Amino acid sequence: MKASSRFLFFFFALFLVSLPYAGGLISANQREASKYAPHFDPIGGGESATYEARWSGIPVATATINASPIVMDGKKLYEVKIQAQTWKYLELIWKMRDSIESIFEAGTLQPRRFIFRQRENRKKIDTTASFDHESKKWKVHRQEGTKLRQYEFVSTNTFDPISAVYLMRSLDFKVGETIQLEVFGGKSRYLVVLEIASKERVALKNGEFDAYKIIPRITNVTRSGYAGRVREATVWISADEKRKPLKIVSQVFIGSVNIEVAEKKS
Repeated sequence: MKASSRFLFFFFALFLVSLPYAGGLISANQREASKYAPHFDPIGGGESATYEARWSGIPVATATINASPIVMDGKKLYEVKIQAQTWKYLELIWKMRDSIESIFEAGTLQPRRFIFRQRENRKKIDTTASFDHESKKWKVHRQEGTKLRQYEFVSTNTFDPISAVYLMRSLDFKVGETIQLEVFGGKSRYLVVLEIASKERVALKNGEFDAYKIIPRITNVTRSGYAGRVREATVWISADEKRKPLKIVSQVFIGSVNIEVAEKKS
């Protein structure tokens, strides 16, 4: 459960968890990342929400998301922060205090900076990645205990987990379409494919909502990666202009994990 939960938190931020993608050619209704144009503005003046994760019905973790517009160098950007922690009764077995932060362009949603802080039992990992738009180069600083790794890679269409999910939420997609993104998680890169499966009514604890049902699939782009650790999954996001993530149900090695919005603050 520990390894699966760690992986789920990473893709909780991404809202993309599933089986490895089988591969193949891009179909006619599958848009390339370079051609995506944001249509909606899911952040607007700001948004925040709280989510709860349950494993086979048992509460295991909570997460809060806060997003707001900021100004840097005279330019409007968005800043999003996600914090997750395990429930206290679970911490005798596994204690987690993780956070992810992202700053990205308000107009294009192109990434600027990504910070991932992992605090899991005695493990401490800090990853900071920045993207230079002129050189199209990512610069990564990763500190894991006493081990320091610094490296660079060039990519024109790689997003961090948070900017990726907000780009997906900004698109005016339709049922039957497939969205494809390359995502950098701090150590590895992934190809993420999202199938917009249907539009349906979903029942949550705080009410019923019209939602898009999305089937995500993922494969490792780099040699290292966690794409195979989580099995079949389904994601529901609201069918209004906010495209707010509502619920994830994912199968794990034993049982399933359900992540659901618990409080909609804005």
